[in-house]
Amino acid sequence: MAARWQGRRRALLVGLCVMALLLSGAACTSGSPGPGPSDHRRPPVVDGAPFRAFTDDSWWNTPLPDDAPANPQEAAILRYMSTAPEAGGGCLHLAGAQGGSWGQPVYWAGPGDPEFDVRVDGAGDPPRLPALRIPVGAESADNNDGSMTIFDVDRGYVVALTDASFDGAHHVWTASGATITYLDSDGLDARIGGAADDRNTGTHRGNNGAVMMARYDEVDAGRIDHVLNVASGPEVSTRSVFPMVGSDGNATAAGAPPQGLRFRIKPSVDLDKLGLDPEALVVATALQRYGFYIGDSAGVTALKLEDTRREGRGQLWSTPATALWSLPLTPQYWDVLPEGYRPPT
Repeated sequence: MAARWQGRRRALLVGLCVMALLLSGAACTSGSPGPGPSDHRRPPVVDGAPFRAFTDDSWWNTPLPDDAPANPQEAAILRYMSTAPEAGGGCLHLAGAQGGSWGQPVYWAGPGDPEFDVRVDGAGDPPRLPALRIPVGAESADNNDGSMTIFDVDRGYVVALTDASFDGAHHVWTASGATITYLDSDGLDARIGGAADDRNTGTHRGNNGAVMMARYDEVDAGRIDHVLNVASGPEVSTRSVFPMVGSDGNATAAGAPPQGLRFRIKPSVDLDKLGLDPEALVVATALQRYGFYIGDSAGVTALKLEDTRREGRGQLWSTPATALWSLPLTPQYWDVLPEGYRPPT
């Protein structure tokens, strides 16, 4: 019961935070960001493109075919997503835009960064983490989730942390949740039958740190070549479907989507005619080609942007939180894929 209240309290705070941002245009933070890394390591470029985790034929990296099948409950699901409580107008928000605090900091660890045995004290079954290299000055998101992503390409994994905190006096990192996913695998949680790497484990129910946000380097390069995680504002189902192995939702209403369900902007939608700003157009193009899946719950339906402010690089994004509001979650603009759908590779 306490865990359920904590989740709903967090979702309420997210919703209030985003709505305050949209109404005032001001930054929504719970405190002043601390100093970021003095020398933020740049993400790698591979064959002229932004680094992409996992194998090319993985579920995360496979584009959706134009003729992908429809979910038989598509109309009811989109009606629920656009009209249920906390639907936020039935639109997809960009969390972390306009100086908001609900983005996701991303760090690229490498030689010379200090190593930490991160202590994971939260509920669930935390993974066995190796000694993690975490850049000096790294900070988690300045919100109630305290989330962050750490890529260590040399060592071959990406780690997502929740409620991550650094105790400078004792030189210790702690977290309430953690997930490790190996970069040369299919990126699926080991609890899914047939996953390629049994070391892919954690407390995020099948999510991984690589797709939790739209990275700035991807958008700056003009391409996001993978599916993205979206948090649902309306309460999601108690059920989960591939690639998730659990749900933090509690809804039993008709149309409430299970976590793991995949959506995409219809191939017939001409994105160039919607007047999207350049950053939003890159995100929308990815949502049309790869789509998003519901991986979390929040106060409003939102896709996280990388939090470059918390990383110490300043606000690099120019797109507003409402940039995708010309694409409401209705059958005119969106397809819902069948439960557990795996596009052909």
